[in-house]
Amino acid sequence: MSRFPLRRAERALSREEALAALDAAPFVTVATVDDDGMPYAVPLSFVRTGDALYFHATNEGGHKAADFARDPRACATAVVDVAPFFEDGDFTTAYRSVMAFGRMRAVTDVSEFKHALVNLCMKYVPEAKHGIGAAMEHEGPHTAVWALDIDELSGKGRPGPRPAEAPEA
Repeated sequence: MSRFPLRRAERALSREEALAALDAAPFVTVATVDDDGMPYAVPLSFVRTGDALYFHATNEGGHKAADFARDPRACATAVVDVAPFFEDGDFTTAYRSVMAFGRMRAVTDVSEFKHALVNLCMKYVPEAKHGIGAAMEHEGPHTAVWALDIDELSGKGRPGPRPAEAPEA
């Protein structure tokens, strides 16, 4: 699943578990490298369909779009179910984390473009589903959609504290 073996292999998530954690994430941070080699990471709203993550942006360019177009390699990361706790005298944290490696591409197919925008709206504002068509008509000409096609997925997790045993009656 990953080009880098996990130090704590027992914490590896299966592909299905990693995708579930990704789907549960409200946002991902997408990392690229800009034109002078500086790392650039930006938190983005997203939606997953199959093996692709979809993002919207302005079609007027910008830092992330320039990076995506120049070098499509990217990594999206998400962390969910974070809960710090003490256990057996140690401080630790429960979590599920995912790293999705792949290549960015501008979504130019009209059907895929619209489908991505509808799915984004339904993820974040499902109560406004009746206004999606009008919003797309109004904002569509000013919107770009990018997809990260997942080539590799790596997930890791640590469960929360063990429940305390009930005292005997």
